[in-house]
Order: sequence, then structure tokens, then C-alpha cells
Amino acid sequence: ITPQDVKNSLSLEANRDMIFNAGESTGMSGSFFFFSHDNRFIIKTLNRGEGKLLLSILDEMIAHFVSCENKSLIAKIYGLFTINTDVFHGLDVIVMQNTARMQDSANNKVTFDLKGSSVNRRS
Repeated sequence: ITPQDVKNSLSLEANRDMIFNAGESTGMSGSFFFFSHDNRFIIKTLNRGEGKLLLSILDEMIAHFVSCENKSLIAKIYGLFTINTDVFHGLDVIVMQNTARMQDSANNKVTFDLKGSSVNRRS
């Protein structure tokens, strides 16, 4: 992925409708997320704790991707950003790979939504 790929995928003009049609997550976090207009990326809000946790495990994530020669099924994270505007301050967002876009219809796969929390969860 090149910087130009990211710029094209995350263009405000191209994503305007995606942003306004997105909604809050139905999950416990209540995060806001949407797919880029070309479906390459997922853009999701994070709370401060999630951002700090991500930064604390970043070295281990990089080591994992290196050890498996970049063939991991874990979504790649392309950036963690804090957005400040006149309307709001300190909105943390993550830009990550949309792994659903990579599915091969010839291969049966099971998709898991890994969170790491067992609070209010059932098996």
C-alpha cells in the first residue's frame, strides 16, 4: 500500500456519503465506524484506553507480522490518529485493513471478531 493509495481511499470528497451513512456500532463500545468508499479500509473511533492499549502492544504486533512473513489473518493497522477540530477535540481513530475484502470464495473461512474481553460475553 502506498501513501497515494491511502490518500485516494480516504479522500473526504469520495467518502462523504460513507461518513454520513455510518452509524454507531451495535457492540458494547459504541464506536463509530465506516468503510472507505472503495472498501479497502475500515475507519473506527477508539476511546483513549483502546488507543493506549494498541500503542502498548504495537511492537509485539509488528514482530508477529514479521515472523509470519506478513501472512497473518490479523487485520493490519495503518494508522492511529487524533483529530482536533473547532467542533470536537481529541477524537482518536484507527485506520485498518478491511480483511473481508480479501476473502477468496474458493476457500471456506470462518470469521471471528476478536476483542479480548470476556465481560458480558457468552461462549
